[in-house]
Parts: sequence; structure tokens; C-alpha cells
Amino acid sequence: MEHIPVAVRRMVAAEQSCGFIHLFTSFCDVSAAPLRVETKAFVSYAADRAANDAAPAYQFVYDVMRSRSGNILFKKSYAERFVNSLSVAAPTHVFSPELRSLVPSRLQAYIDEPGVYLDGVTEQNVKLLSWVPAAPVSPDHEQARPIPVIIMLVRSAYPTESMYREGAKLGLLYNAHRVNPNVKVAQLGLRERANAYLAESRVYEVLLVHDAADAYLVPEGSRSNYLLQKPDGTWWCSAEEDILVGITLKATYRVIEACGHGRVQHAKLTLKDILESKSLYILGTSPTIMPVQSVQLYKDAETRGYFEDAARSLGATAGTVQQVSEDEAELHFPVNAKLAAELRAQYFAEAASS
Repeated sequence: MEHIPVAVRRMVAAEQSCGFIHLFTSFCDVSAAPLRVETKAFVSYAADRAANDAAPAYQFVYDVMRSRSGNILFKKSYAERFVNSLSVAAPTHVFSPELRSLVPSRLQAYIDEPGVYLDGVTEQNVKLLSWVPAAPVSPDHEQARPIPVIIMLVRSAYPTESMYREGAKLGLLYNAHRVNPNVKVAQLGLRERANAYLAESRVYEVLLVHDAADAYLVPEGSRSNYLLQKPDGTWWCSAEEDILVGITLKATYRVIEACGHGRVQHAKLTLKDILESKSLYILGTSPTIMPVQSVQLYKDAETRGYFEDAARSLGATAGTVQQVSEDEAELHFPVNAKLAAELRAQYFAEAASS
């Protein structure tokens, strides 16, 4: 446990749902075996929120993937993306081809170990978590510092089957953007804002809306990509430079083509594109490809002001809007349950062949 900072112990305590974790104290060492740490060792940190001003600041690099009946979906792709994120956070380290090829087997070895799943669980998300110093250090010092990584099963909530037929409810988080959208580095303040919105409004996900300086760009969700269909039937996703190109998104490219619906195109999508779209889908590890039934445009006087300023500036005309109250409104989409089922089935076919 001495290898794990207190902040990381708190994360593990809050997120884990497994018998034990695997800890690599030096992930880049291809000969290293993981330390098996029982999760009960983290229990005392679950309610510990005390700040430690003397603690060093870290960048938290992570990725989350889905295990299903003993297999990790798109395992090689997630492993590759995690190492790529690490290489951005720790640019002076060398991540050898041998290490890159080894990561998928390390993941599989973890979920194959007896006792890792809690009783009766057959489907759960797997998280890779690392921490590197946030403050710049000398290249020689950084290269000498080993990179630790934890592999753990985390609490996982998947949409109900009815959500795939009826669609999910989303919200809009205004003045929200990622510092570096192209890598999986935790942005805790943004995550806290998103979590507060989800808890208050009881929506499945929030889309991040940039401010006027960025022309009210809506690149992605707080934990997902999204796909929209324009009135002409074409499929669109955000420009790749504005997002983390998710594994599910890459699979969706193939899914759309395999189902005979054309191809996914990219552009800088704004709130206007959301308001004028024909249909909307949320993409991610847990939801896979899930239709959207509504987007909460605003929920109080403050967010109504943000929305009205954006819509006026963009010259946007919303589709079917339901005025819930004076300061709350929702944009509704028709859900094509047959199409949603077709896309989801093809997604799992892609996962099985990956």
C-alpha cells in the first residue's frame, strides 16, 4: 500500500467492486508480475475526504473497458489507447512494442484470476488507472521514475433494455470543456459538475457545451461520444481533434457501414446541430450504441439564459420542444427502436470478432 498515494487509495475505495486489484509498481517492466492487493485494504479510505496539502499533485491517466462472460470487448484497442494516453502524460518514458503487446494479456490475466469477480457477476467494467506527477520534472528524473498502474473491476451500471427501445434522456452542461480531449486524463472538477447535474436532473448523460468564444461547440458527452443523424439521413460525429476518438465510436464507423447506412462523417458540431438533428445516439463502453429520446435544454433561469443566448447567436431552430415549466424545456427525438436494435446487435458482432 505504501506504493499507492492516498488520493489513489480513495479512488480505489470509491470505485472498486472486486475481490482484489492488480498493482504494477513499474508497468513498463515487461518482466514484472503484479502485486495482488485485497480490496478490503482500501475500505478505511472510502469515507476519507480529508485534504492533504503536502501531497504531490498527479495527473490521473485511466481507461475503462467492458468485460462480458470472461472476455474484454475490444481489449487490444483499449490497451493501445491507454498506453498512448500514458505516453502523452509521461513523454520522456519509452513504451516499448513488447510492453504494448503485453498489456492485453495482463488485462486478461486479471479477469481470469479466481475470486476477482464478486458472486454472480458475469459482466462488469475493468479500469486501468495510473498516476504521474503533474509538475514538470527533469527528463532524467522522470525516466528513472517507474510508472505504476492499477487494474481493477469497478462498479458498473448498464442501461436497461427499455432504454434501448425508448431512448435515453440527456442534459446540456454549459461552459464546459476538456483541457485535453484527446487523452484519458481525469479532469476532476468537470467530472464533479457533470455528476452533480446527473444526480439533480436524473438524466443518463450530459453533453458538454462550450461558450460563445467557441461558437457553442458540443464536441462530446462527459463520458461518451455521440452520433447524430441530420434531416437528410447522413450520420455525423464531432471533428476528431475535438474529442477522444472512443473505441465504441471506431466500432460504430464499421457498424453503420455494415448495416448499409452509409458512413460517419466528421465536423465541428455545435448546439445548432443538436437542435436541428433528426436523431441522436450516445456511444460508450457502458451504453454501447444507445438512442436518445430527449435533451434537457435548460433546467432553471440561469441555464435558460445560456440556451437562449446560444440559440440566438447560432440562428438555430429547435425541433420538437416540450416546455416543462417556465424555466425548463426538453428537446424530443423520435426513437427508431428497430434501427437501434440493429446497430446494437452489429456492435456486439464487431466486438466478438475483434
